Amino acid sequence: MANQKDEGDEKITVAVEIINVSKKYGHIWALKPFSIKIDEGESVAVLGPNGAGKSTLMKILATHVLPSSGIVKIYGRNVFKGGENARKRIGFVAHESFLYDELSVKENLRFYGRFFSVDQDSYREMIEFLNLKSWSKVPVKQLSYGLRKRADIARALIHNPDLILLDELFAGLDEETRNFLVDYFKTLQGKTLLVSSHSVNWAKQLCKRSLFLDRGNLVQDTWF
Repeated sequence: MANQKDEGDEKITVAVEIINVSKKYGHIWALKPFSIKIDEGESVAVLGPNGAGKSTLMKILATHVLPSSGIVKIYGRNVFKGGENARKRIGFVAHESFLYDELSVKENLRFYGRFFSVDQDSYREMIEFLNLKSWSKVPVKQLSYGLRKRADIARALIHNPDLILLDELFAGLDEETRNFLVDYFKTLQGKTLLVSSHSVNWAKQLCKRSLFLDRGNLVQDTWF
């Protein structure tokens, strides 16, 4: 059962709860301890300069990096202690691609889809939604950066996750692709969205709340 909090007569599910989470590499703090809650359906920008800790936070939430201290709960479950079901509710697009260069877009989706028992219709729909039909049989290594980013998003969303983590979504993309992705993510209903970005202007187009990190510290949690 996910954690819930009362707000009048309405019950709001807490999608993400971070409790005194930190990350230290040797003597260097990538993230200093902090705590936050993010409700289901919220869209949150994670902002800050290079080295602020944005990618570290996203990787911890995606369970790709173990925190040095603290607890991470996704829909009420501690994801680092028997939270396999919670991890299946996460879709993660990292700054680096997780796609296999030699495989086509469709082959990559089929490979990752096997981990979630994805049906055939989902592959077709995801390819169509992200305008990848013309490139579905093309090896990923032949795609432009923008098309590869779309394919990586398809890979991350193929299992219809509830929590979507987008690390530096807009970096290196042309304005047309950025606009396309903003429009696409605005169509998703009921999803919880975290987007790390250097660009406040682009983040504002997707998110209503922002977390600002600086040298591993959470220095601001505010609404746009």
